[in-house]
Amino acid sequence: MAKEKEVRARITIRGIVQGVGFRYYVLQKAQESRLKGYTQNLPNGEVEVVVEGEKLYIEDFEKAMHRGPTKAKVTDVSTIWQDAQGRFRTFEIKR
Repeated sequence: MAKEKEVRARITIRGIVQGVGFRYYVLQKAQESRLKGYTQNLPNGEVEVVVEGEKLYIEDFEKAMHRGPTKAKVTDVSTIWQDAQGRFRTFEIKR
């Protein structure tokens, strides 16, 4: 079976998502889904995630973003789909 074409998703998570281990949760989920990219806290209190991989895996990953870790309270998740650029080798947490 041919490999799915890789895509990129820029996901913004809003709510109580900083200071609750959200980026580490994202890292774990991304690694489980074999996705590449990064996550970072934004100055406005949101968490940004940029991932590349097969669309099916990203869709599952995106569902997990609606849940978040135990102490998080996610109020909104928005996703922008793009073509993969192939710039990432791993998944990392940006400071």
